[in-house]
Amino acid sequence: MNLVQLKRMIAIYESGSLRKASKSVGVTQPALTLSIRQLEEEFNTSLFERGPTGVRPTEMCEKLVQRARLMLMEEQRIINDLATANRVPKVAVGVHPIIMNDMMSRAMRQFVDQSGPVDMWVREGYTTQLLDLLSAGELDFAFCGLPDGYSSETFAFEPLFKREYAVVAVPDHPVFAMDEHDFAAGTDFVWAHVSAYETADPIDNDDVVTILRKFGYSKQCKAVKASSTTFVKSMILHSGMIGMVACEAVADELASGSLRRLPGSEIPAPAFGFITLNERYENRTVRQLKAIVRHCCAHRAG
Repeated sequence: MNLVQLKRMIAIYESGSLRKASKSVGVTQPALTLSIRQLEEEFNTSLFERGPTGVRPTEMCEKLVQRARLMLMEEQRIINDLATANRVPKVAVGVHPIIMNDMMSRAMRQFVDQSGPVDMWVREGYTTQLLDLLSAGELDFAFCGLPDGYSSETFAFEPLFKREYAVVAVPDHPVFAMDEHDFAAGTDFVWAHVSAYETADPIDNDDVVTILRKFGYSKQCKAVKASSTTFVKSMILHSGMIGMVACEAVADELASGSLRRLPGSEIPAPAFGFITLNERYENRTVRQLKAIVRHCCAHRAG
C-alpha cells in the first residue's frame, strides 16, 4: 500500500466512476484498475462493486477511505511544515477588547521570550467579528467569550474563566444618593462604555440593557465609547463618568475605595476561552502560545 494507491481509491470513491476518476488523477483507466486490484489483494477484500451506473464502494472501502483521508491530510501538513521550516513562524490570534489587559500582555511577552523568532499578530474584535476572521482563515484561534451551553459543528470552544461585571463610579458620584424613583425620573449622567466597533456594541445585549436601565441609562444618555478597557476605567475614575466594567479590571480601585460598585448592578458574563475551527491543525508555535495563556489564566484564577 502507498499514498498513490490511496489517492486513486479516493478518486474512484468520490466520483463513482473509473472513467471520471482516471481523468481527475491523470492516469489511464487500466492503470487505475491495477492500483485498486493491488490494494484488494493486499487487504484480501473487495473495495468496489460494479453496477449499471458506475462503481459502488463496499463496507471495507468506506472504512479505508476514512483512514486514507487522514493519512493524506497528514502528508499535506508535513509538506507545509517542511516548506515553511526555514521561515519565521506566524501566529495570528483574535482577542476580545475586554481581555486586552495586563494578564494578556504578560502572556504575550512570555510567549515571545520562549518561542524564539516569531511573527506575532493580535487582532482586536468582538466575538462575532473574530468568528468571521476565523472562518476566513485569518486567525489561528480567537480568545473571547461565548455563552454557557454554546455548541457548534464549525467551532470548538475551550472555556478558561468567567468574569462578573458591575456599574461603578467614584464614591462621591451622585448615583449613590439616588433611589429607584430618582432613576425612573431620568438622569443626565455621562456613561463610559467599552465598544470596539459601532456595529457590535455590548450595550445592545438585553441583559446588560435591563440592568443599566435600573440606574438611569438609556439610548438618549450621553456616552463616550472606547475599545480600551483601561481608558474606560480612566474616564470613570478621573472624569466623573459612570459605566459598567469587568470587576476584575477595577479590582485594585474597588479594594482601595477609589471606586465603588453600585449595589444590584452585578451581572455575570459569558465564559471566556479559546475558539478554534473544528479539525484545524495547530502547529507547535500555536500550541505553545495557548499553553502559556492557559497557565496565565489558571494563575490569575488562583
